[in-house]
Formats: sequence, C-alpha cells, structure tokens
Amino acid sequence: MPELPELQVISERLTDLLRGHSLTKVSVHNHIVVHGRTVEDFSSTAIGETFERVEADGKFLILMLNQHDIVINPMLTGRFRVFERYKKPTSIDMVSIQTDGPALWYSDTKKMGRVYLVPKGDYSIVAGFANRGPSALDPTLTVEAFMQRLKFHNGQIKNVLRNQRFVKGIGNAYADEILLYAGILPFRKRSSLSHQETEQLYQSVRNVLTRIREILAERSLDEISKEKRDFLMIHNKGGGICPLCGGRVSEVHANRFKTNYCQSCQK
Repeated sequence: MPELPELQVISERLTDLLRGHSLTKVSVHNHIVVHGRTVEDFSSTAIGETFERVEADGKFLILMLNQHDIVINPMLTGRFRVFERYKKPTSIDMVSIQTDGPALWYSDTKKMGRVYLVPKGDYSIVAGFANRGPSALDPTLTVEAFMQRLKFHNGQIKNVLRNQRFVKGIGNAYADEILLYAGILPFRKRSSLSHQETEQLYQSVRNVLTRIREILAERSLDEISKEKRDFLMIHNKGGGICPLCGGRVSEVHANRFKTNYCQSCQK
C-alpha cells in the first residue's frame, strides 16, 4: 500500500507533470471507487478547471484544481500512472483524468480505493479524513509532542503506529521497519514502553521514513507504481535473515495483515 513517503514523492511528480494543465475529460472505468457523487456528476463537474498542485495528506492524495479537489485514498493496491497518449483501459483501471497535456490514470487491482470530487478545501464527506493526527514527518512533531500524543493511545505498539489518529501516513510495512530499528517488538503494549524506548521509537519513525523517502525520490513514477520495495529490511522477509543481527525473521498473520520481526533485536 502506498504510505507517506511514496505519496509525498508521487505528489511532487504529479505536480510537476500536471500543474497548469486544464482538465478536459474525466472517465470512470469502474464506478465502485467513486464516492459522494454520481458518476455523471463526478465526470462533468470540474471540466475546464486547471491543476494547481498535488499534495500528500497522510494516506490521501489531493489533486487541487481551481474550484474543486479530487481526493484519492488508494488503500492497499491503488496506483498512479501518467501517459502522454491515449491508452485503452484495462480491468484494473478505475478512473482516468485527461488534461490538455498528459493524462493521469488511477488503477486498483483490488478495487478498494476511494475517489472523491469535493468543493475546494471541503473534505467533510471523505471517509477517514477528519480527526487524524499530524503527519509522521511533520517538522512540528517534536519528540515531546510525539510522547504526549502517545499517552492517549493504548494497545499493541504496531497498531498504535498504524492508527491515523495518532500520526498519519504509517502503514503496515513501514511500521515493521520502524519497530525493527527501534528495537521494540510489535506486540508490546504501548503502556509498557519506557521513556527511553519511546524516544527511540520517535527517532526511528523520523529516520526510517526519511531514508525511504530519499530512496524513492531517486525513482520514477512508473517505478514507484510497481511498488518495488527492495529497500525493506524486515517486512515481507519471513524466514529470512535479520540484517541487523543475522537472526531469523519471524512472521505472524492476523486480520489480513502480515507482521515481521526479529526476536533477537526486538524486545
């Protein structure tokens, strides 16, 4: 699933490609992803408006036009591609947005994503948008603010990291990476963490997400859309070797999510 580092880089790429171009045609290839409007309304309302910029907001991507915003929550398998010429839609293509230049295509193999067209700045109908925490990479999220927010969230620490009400933008894969570098087992209760461990967790959040963002910044939009996460150290490496200590990587499945961890490095 695209998480904060991917979406930040994608937003920058799309801003460079789409800014200043006028929207000429919107095609809905599968209505299941369109929410809050009829397909006809979604397809026609913003025609003629100009792209201003694209922003990443946690796990959402916001395409900002003159009078409207197109908000996309790509969920598990949503992907973004840009084409200069027309292409025939495939079974996984959900929506295409044609401009007087390139066209943006949103595809989703599991058809779980959600796409909204809303009045500019009004996200009241966007499911899961309200009441979220600050971005995990927000410069104003200091270690003190992080620790204070953490006090209000209970349960297993991996679930807390993935909770967008705590901080937004961290998903399943990067939560595993963060906890490896913090040396904390994903099943630990938040209340069991010491002051020092909480500081380690904060530094790990910042360092891991920043490192991943720097790696992705060197890749093309097409490469990112293929989700080649060859930089991951532990997630999806069950049965493999921990890169930090050489121990065996464990794997647990629960509620459709996979958790990988090292019993030697993480306590």
